[in-house]
Amino acid sequence: MAADKLQQLLKELQQQGAVVSSDLRSALEVSLDKLPLVSQKEFDTQVEILRRTREKLARLEDKVEILEQALAQRDSTPED
Repeated sequence: MAADKLQQLLKELQQQGAVVSSDLRSALEVSLDKLPLVSQKEFDTQVEILRRTREKLARLEDKVEILEQALAQRDSTPED
């Protein structure tokens, strides 16, 4: 008799555990859906765009430096 009750209690606990696990999974999915997350593909795309933008910025900085040097030389050269 006690063994039957124990078996029944274990069975109920297992069922409740499955329900709790399912509820937790659902709550977690809802919470994650609310977060501003991006996919790995979107992240990789943004990383590539940022890399290209940094390269372009570096090239533009180099050009500006060359132009500033040329302007400084022109301004320091005495006119006849």
